[in-house]
Amino acid sequence: MTSLRLAACLLLTLSFAARSQTVQVCGWMVESVRPDNFYQFDVWLQTDREFSFFYKMSGAGVVAGKNKSHSPGSGTYVLYAGKAERPWGFGTTLYPPAKIDITIELHETPADIFSEAPTPLLVKFDFRRDVPESETKPPATLAKKQCVAVKTPAPK
Repeated sequence: MTSLRLAACLLLTLSFAARSQTVQVCGWMVESVRPDNFYQFDVWLQTDREFSFFYKMSGAGVVAGKNKSHSPGSGTYVLYAGKAERPWGFGTTLYPPAKIDITIELHETPADIFSEAPTPLLVKFDFRRDVPESETKPPATLAKKQCVAVKTPAPK
């Protein structure tokens, strides 16, 4: 009887595992400054296994006084285990002081990529900091990896 219970528990565990899995997703942003105060912002992502998602860029962007600049795009993307990739990058001329407010949201991939219907949010990474007037080189603050365990949706 004990082996029958063990087999039932194993079967139940495997059926739950087939429905959804957990993937570790890490996100970070690399900032660089080129001549003439051109700031480049690159968002990087990495996972511990293959992961498909729909991403949306949001946030206020780069705000300096009354000036704002941003490139709030979206799209589908696939990451492969252990390989860091840059799904989004943006550059702008910036004269500090300023604020950086950039967010990448990772959502379930929609069944129809042309659909405007919202999809469930899986994880988001916020990249925010103040840029002081005296800054000549960005700190590594936003380049620190943020890692989150994400429960992926069950295969359809």
